[in-house]
Amino acid sequence: MNPLHALTELQETYLQFVETYQSYANDRIREWIHERVHEGSFLWRQPFLTIQRHFTAGRRVEELIQAGLFHPRMDYVLRRDPADPGSRPILPRKHQSDAWHILLGPHGRNCVVSTGTASGKSFCFSAPAISAALHANEASRLGPGHRRGVKALFIYPMNALANSQYEDLAERLHRTGLTVCNYTGDLPEERATALRRYTEVTGRPEPWDSEVLCREDLRDGRGADILITNCVMLELILTRYEDRRVFPFGQLSDLSFLVLDEIHTYTGRQGADVACLVRRL
Repeated sequence: MNPLHALTELQETYLQFVETYQSYANDRIREWIHERVHEGSFLWRQPFLTIQRHFTAGRRVEELIQAGLFHPRMDYVLRRDPADPGSRPILPRKHQSDAWHILLGPHGRNCVVSTGTASGKSFCFSAPAISAALHANEASRLGPGHRRGVKALFIYPMNALANSQYEDLAERLHRTGLTVCNYTGDLPEERATALRRYTEVTGRPEPWDSEVLCREDLRDGRGADILITNCVMLELILTRYEDRRVFPFGQLSDLSFLVLDEIHTYTGRQGADVACLVRRL
């Protein structure tokens, strides 16, 4: 399909639609309207074309595993097709592997990732957090049924963003032994309610084994290795009595990753509030 031809056809169709409902008693007004329409500044703008170059390739996941930067199971977590456990790992982009080296390297520095939409920013922070959580659980020899301490906290400004990332993350963590919880105001209190709602929303009878679906399981049951939430809920976690068990004092040392997604949205008073919240955490 030629995009310029398609644009011309769309403009002509739209113009016919507009003219069907318009009539002019004054010929000068009709000429003035038609002149500006055909100049392309009245009903639409001229087309704006951009050419996006490919991202520079980074180091392969297999190389990072061999170098000891990633846990050996990361080739499974970072598979290209989350629905296919046997698919090959993704081909990382340079800004992704650079971020992984900054976060997991010998100095373990903080990192800010600033790049365009659909450039893989989520992998920049989720992959190191998952790798570290796998190592932590392996070192503690965490067995089935034991409670997990939160090792990574992902804070999103909107629930829609959190929900989208949670679904992909939960599927990737299936059969890894890690757990993830999306703690927003919509998280049910009891497991029976959570399972019923889960089936209604997803159409699947059973959740992934990585999913913590209710507040009971988060507080008193399995716990979560990775906790996804927002600033309002984090405030409640730190102040609400029944949530005191989300971050047990004996397991605070497990928390090693704090991620603020869309950090540019935290400006002015909201930015100051978030800064104080992080300090209190």
